[in-house]
Amino acid sequence: MTTIGTNALRGAAICLVVSACAAPAEKTAMVPTEISLVSASSPYRANVKKVDTYGGQETNPMLMSQISADDFKVALTDALKAAGILNPSGRYAVRADILSLKQPMFGTSLKVEMTVRYNVIDSNDRIRLDRTIESVYTAAFSESLIGVERLRKANEGAARDNIARFLRVLGSAATGGVAVTS
Repeated sequence: MTTIGTNALRGAAICLVVSACAAPAEKTAMVPTEISLVSASSPYRANVKKVDTYGGQETNPMLMSQISADDFKVALTDALKAAGILNPSGRYAVRADILSLKQPMFGTSLKVEMTVRYNVIDSNDRIRLDRTIESVYTAAFSESLIGVERLRKANEGAARDNIARFLRVLGSAATGGVAVTS
């Protein structure tokens, strides 16, 4: 076995023993908790055919919980479906670029700040909406005694609130996670 393989096995064994390995943000936990159908007057109602996401980062179990572009795409797509925005024959595409995910290294309350730039692009490749949305979520110590789980929850809350804010821009009433003040 190679040195890299041996080190990976040791790392995995330590993770199992300590049971505090970093896990990626869960897709379903990033979807806003309450989503209403987009208003009938919104030009985006049943009019977005695809979603593309960029940025983010895969989680390394030995480091910190992260949000990958693929997982964020699933959450955003699910939210757009719930709001009545997604339709395979629509004329718009949504592009979401995760610009930053600011995370603390440690602490009792973990505050995560997320910035995502959203573009709604028409079938002629013209940008119809360009919005950068910032969100913040603080996971209190009471949410989890284990720091890596608390960080994952803070990531999920920041993503959930970010998506909810974007849905509100498109005309849907949506609520994300409530930030705990620290």
